[in-house]
Amino acid sequence: MSQHKEAQHRLNLFLDPMARLPLEIQSIILLYVAPMAPSQNPTPNPNTPPMVFLNVCRLWRDIALATPKLWCRIEMDSLPRGSKYFELCRAWLSRARGLPLSVGLRGSMRLQQNVQNLVAQYRHQLDDLTLSLSPSHNLYSPFPYIIFKMGDGSLLPCLKTLSIKSDDEAFLGPGEWLQVLRISPNLSSFSIQNTFYDSGQEGEDEDLLPHITLSSLTDLRLGQPRSYASSGEGGGSSVVLKFLTLPALQHISISYFDIPADVFIPFLTRSSAPLKSLDFALPSCEWPVADCLRLIPTITDLQLSAPSDHPLHPAWNQDRFLSFLQVMSTTPDLLPNLRRLTLSISVPVTIDYDELLRMLIVRSTRNLQCFNLYLMNLNRLRPVGADMPNDQVRSGMLELVNGGMKIHVGPEYRNLL
Repeated sequence: MSQHKEAQHRLNLFLDPMARLPLEIQSIILLYVAPMAPSQNPTPNPNTPPMVFLNVCRLWRDIALATPKLWCRIEMDSLPRGSKYFELCRAWLSRARGLPLSVGLRGSMRLQQNVQNLVAQYRHQLDDLTLSLSPSHNLYSPFPYIIFKMGDGSLLPCLKTLSIKSDDEAFLGPGEWLQVLRISPNLSSFSIQNTFYDSGQEGEDEDLLPHITLSSLTDLRLGQPRSYASSGEGGGSSVVLKFLTLPALQHISISYFDIPADVFIPFLTRSSAPLKSLDFALPSCEWPVADCLRLIPTITDLQLSAPSDHPLHPAWNQDRFLSFLQVMSTTPDLLPNLRRLTLSISVPVTIDYDELLRMLIVRSTRNLQCFNLYLMNLNRLRPVGADMPNDQVRSGMLELVNGGMKIHVGPEYRNLL
């Protein structure tokens, strides 16, 4: 019988075209078949790659087990699972050998101890970590950041990217964020979505929270500014900036309206970072935008979103919009490196297109290359094309376009200019 199997194996090697390829080429083929995009971490499922490769034939199994890059990404459930599941996850991670790991934890964030221990075992290889809270997560229960301690004084020394997201609203205290960041000294990107600051966290005294400097963080994303401006929602998670200094920050995105100027401006001042892009949902209250912008002269890409007409967040009215345009027109030394300006306005807002054109003409001499005015929340009561610039303004804008500036006016999906 064994001789028959060996003969069959030799015949398969002869007939299978893939078997005649060098092992390196076969490994590359398997890598292309497996979903390796960052948003597609594979799950321990026997019917999907790379697990399915183990059941094709002996050759494919040997190649898959000898290709560590196939096993350096994994999406694990944190819901109650049997011991076989966690042994499978353990074997999966061991096959990655010493490669950097991208790990996703999905479901209830009240992780079981065996999940916590498994992540702790490989903390020195963690390069990317994504935490996805489930809709069933208790909105008012404290976020279990204790899982990141991995024992007293332990760190995630190689972690570069950390993402926390929720399918439902989650309420976090600033100490819970800071604990995550404190043990990730080499973090370069931090993103957190659909979470809100809860000032009522039991046992948390903000005056006792530590101040943290992250010298490697270049990308900070707190929510999605344009979508929050469109819905008129507010949060408060950006209050965590009170405790952070980020001297290497280049890109920042903040979607919450209630961050006070006396928090954001000191954050910019002490960080003194070489910011390149700022994506910001403006607060509904009066806010010194010009004072803020003077602190970030390195900005090349500025995106501002204005809140909708919401009972708690009034629309960005005409006076505030006009004031911003006038500041940009009359202060040519403000944002001298600005190349791209995007304004997302929730209609109805009356727009002074004459002042807008003057601002664009002034900024065209300061190397502004792209301007977008996105009108959000268009509906049947305000048809597409309502309140568009008159012919004289349109003619002036088209002259700028002919001179090389890219200009978009209207909903994001359609340029009405």
